[in-house]
Amino acid sequence: MTSPRVAIVAGARTPFVKAGQAFAKLSPLALATHAVRGLVSRHNVDPAGIEAIAFGAVVPERGKPNIAREIVFEAGLPASIEAQTVSSYCITGLRTATIIADAIARGRISAGIAGGVEWLSGADPATFCEPTTGLSMGEHMEITRKQWEIPRTRQDEIALASHRNAVAAADKLAAEIVPLEGVAKDSGPRPDTSLERLATLKPAFGADGTITAGNASPVTDGASAVLLMSEERAQREGRRPLAFIEAMDYAALHPDEGLLMAPAITVPRLLARAGLELADIDLLEVHEAFAAQVLANAAAWERGWKGPATGRIDWSRVNVNGSSVAVGHPWSATGGRILTTLANEMARRDARYGLISICAAGAMAGAFLLSRR
Repeated sequence: MTSPRVAIVAGARTPFVKAGQAFAKLSPLALATHAVRGLVSRHNVDPAGIEAIAFGAVVPERGKPNIAREIVFEAGLPASIEAQTVSSYCITGLRTATIIADAIARGRISAGIAGGVEWLSGADPATFCEPTTGLSMGEHMEITRKQWEIPRTRQDEIALASHRNAVAAADKLAAEIVPLEGVAKDSGPRPDTSLERLATLKPAFGADGTITAGNASPVTDGASAVLLMSEERAQREGRRPLAFIEAMDYAALHPDEGLLMAPAITVPRLLARAGLELADIDLLEVHEAFAAQVLANAAAWERGWKGPATGRIDWSRVNVNGSSVAVGHPWSATGGRILTTLANEMARRDARYGLISICAAGAMAGAFLLSRR
C-alpha cells in the first residue's frame, strides 16, 4: 500500500498587526478562532468532515493550556474533533502541519486543520530572550552576523525587497486574510520605505550593531489556519489541491553555533533526499526573523556549511510576496502563513517545486518541500 498524498487545500489568517495596536484587547483564543472560522466559512468546509485540529502557541493563554481544543468549542465545531496544542517556537506552525500531514499519510484521518496563533501584545518581555543563554534573538543574531560578515547595506536590501514585494502582492495577500476588528490588511508593509530611510535607523542591539527595527521582523499579533486533506478526499469533494507536501525535515544545533542557523542542516538535507538543488526550486520561502539571518543561512547553503553545497540562490525566486520583515511574525502563525502563501503562488504559476525554510529559537529549524506534480 502507498501512503496517501497530503494536499494543501486552502488557508486563511487574520491580518498580522503590530503588537499593542488593533488586536491589543483581544486574546489568543479570539484570534485563533477567527482564523479557523474564516477558513471553514470562506472555503465552504463541512465541519463534520474535519477530523483533527493541531494548533500552536508559544505564549499560552492563561487557563487554556490546550487552546486547540478550546478552538473546537469556541468556533462551534463538532465536539468529536480531536485536538492538540503544540509549542516549538517559530517552527510551531510547521509542526502542527506535520502532525496533521502524518495522520493523513498513515491513513488515520483524511482531513484536518493545522495552525498557530500568537498574541504578543500580552507577552512577558522575558519571552523574547533565549532561556539557555539569556540573550535576545537580536543579540544572538548580531553575533552570527559578525561571524558571517553580513554587511548592513545587504540587510537593508533584503528588508526593502520584503516591503516592495509585500506591497506589490497586497491584493493576493488580501485574499488570504479574514478581516478582524475593522482591519483588513497587514500593518507592516510600507510603500514609502527606501534604502535611504532604512539607513537612518539606529542599531537595536548595541551601538556597533547593524540590526535595526527596519531589517528585523516586528513584534506581531495574528493567527493562521491551513486545511490539509488526502488527495483522494480532495478529489471526492471536488477540490483542486494548491500543492502537495512532498517532504519535511527538522534539525537542531547548539546555540553557540548560531541560534538561527539550523536551516544550514534542514535545507541541504531535504534537497539531497529529494535529489534536487536550489536551482530546481521555483519558489523559495525563507522566513525573515532578521534580514541578517536570511543572508547567513543563504551563505551556509551556498558554501556547504553543515551540509552539501546547494548551489547559488536565485534571489528573484525568494519571498516573492514579501515575508516576515514586512508582513510580520506572530511566531506560531508564521508557518501557516507561509504554507498558504507559497501554495497559492505555486498554483497561480503552476510551479513544480516550492521550498520553505524557517529558523527558530532554541537553535532549531524546519523545512518543507511542496510540489504540484
